[in-house]
This record gives sequence, C-alpha cells and structure tokens, in this order.
Amino acid sequence: MMRTLLLLIAITSSSTRAAESSYAGRAWFPDGTGLEIFAETTGATQASSAQGIIGMNYGRVVRSVVDRDNNALFGYILEAGHDTQLDTIVIRIRPLDSKALEMLNMPALGIRTAGNRIPTVSGFREFRFVRIGEVVTLDILYNPATGEKVYDVLRPITDPSPHPGTATTIRPVSEQLSLKDIALRVNGQDVSAPRSSIVGAAARIDVPGHGSYVIAAYDPKGSGRRFIQSAIAGGESLMWSIDGDDVELTSQTNVLTVAISGTLWVYHDPNFRSQDQPGTVRLQTADTVEWLLPKK
Repeated sequence: MMRTLLLLIAITSSSTRAAESSYAGRAWFPDGTGLEIFAETTGATQASSAQGIIGMNYGRVVRSVVDRDNNALFGYILEAGHDTQLDTIVIRIRPLDSKALEMLNMPALGIRTAGNRIPTVSGFREFRFVRIGEVVTLDILYNPATGEKVYDVLRPITDPSPHPGTATTIRPVSEQLSLKDIALRVNGQDVSAPRSSIVGAAARIDVPGHGSYVIAAYDPKGSGRRFIQSAIAGGESLMWSIDGDDVELTSQTNVLTVAISGTLWVYHDPNFRSQDQPGTVRLQTADTVEWLLPKK
C-alpha cells in the first residue's frame, strides 16, 4: 500500500528547456510567470500510474494527483511569481482549503475521495531564488516494499503567457521523454553518462566515437533530417539500432511520461564531434528537434 509522505521538496538543476507532458499542464500567473507541472513515478511496479489534474479556483492553481482509477493521492494550491530584482522565480505551495476541495470534488472531474478529503501539505511553503533550468520536486507517496515513489515536478518555463497581463491561465500539454540519472550501453559496452534529470519532447545524446543521436516523442516531419521510427521505449528503458550501433538507455524514471511503452523517432549524425567536450557524453532536451539537431 502506498503511504503519504510528509512534505519533502528539493530544488535541483536541470539542463532542459520548457517540457511537455499529458500528465502535466502549464500554468501562467498574472505577472507572466510560467510553470510546468507534472507527476513522475519511479520504482519497479509503477502501480500508481500517477496522473495530474490542474484546475483554477478563485485565480489560483489547484493541483491534484490521482492514480489509474482516479483515486485522489494528493493535492495542493500552487502560486508563483517573478522576483524582478534577482531575476528568479518564487514558488509557493499551500494546503488545500475548503474552496479548493469543493472544486476537486465536483462530479464532472470524477475524482474519487475518501469522505471528500484529499491528503495535502501540512503548511505553507515558499521557495525563492528558483532559476530557469532548476526544478522544485515534491514527494507525494512512497511504497517501501517496492521502492516506488510518486512526486511532482514544478519547472519554471520561459514560454510567454497565451494571455499576458490577465488572470491565471492553464494549458494542457502532450507526451514527452523523461530521463533521470541514466545508464548507457553502446554495442554491449557500458558508457559513463552524466547524472542529470531532463524532460522534453525531444532529447539529444552525444556519445564520443559514435556521434549524436536525437530522439523525438513526436513525428518530426518537416525537420529536414531523416528520422527513423525505430527507438523502442518500455518502462524505464529505451533502445535503438541505427548505422550499425545498438544503443540501450535505462532511466530512473519511466522514459515516457504518458504511455508505458511506444516507438519513437531517432536521427543519427555519426560524424558529429563535440569541439568543447570531445570525450564526454552530453544530454540535452527541448520542445522541438530543431533546437537539438547538430549544425550542418
């Protein structure tokens, strides 16, 4: 059985640009500050299949994480704003109040609750000095028997608000790749990879001696490059064979944020050589492949 954790939040670095997920949404606050919010699940069983619901209540963002049967696992109120003097983001998390619970218990949402109650944070928390490229993570549930953990990721984004200067705006987003502290093997040989957490619709991996690989969670038609739909994602693993190389990648999270498995698109530039870090595996991510393709 999953049990609720006390509030645990960490701010960590990430090399990703604005990311996307169907378990996620993007929220913009009145001053134009944007956040991406999505749930991650780790562990062997992936039993909870955590999904996120994001709504608005009196101009505030209300977040609820539910399992595959729409049972409420956790919820909280989210606020964010820009510190113009320091050029950083301030993120505030508040417990669910009666108005937020009233919204989450609306029959139209179909959320199952125990006595109209939803586990929430124990008190107000404020996180200042969060920069673009960093994330705030909120642990929600942990199963010690399986090692499975569910946590929310709050990521500042640079994309402009679709309705600047107005009230809070929310927009859902689509499938993306999620790679955390990966293990990498090329042609059966272990290759040292940097410890990092990246999320995006496309990812790029530069491997010394093997060139550059760009993987897309969407069909990158129109990119001007020959992508092959041959990368197989399943749970925490991603593998592909191209130009005589067999590449296998294992993540500490599910590789896909929406589906458990799927076939992705991959492009290979075997001639790419990094000028500044020729002997180092490099990971990058972005909203589109165009940001990641090696320059011709």
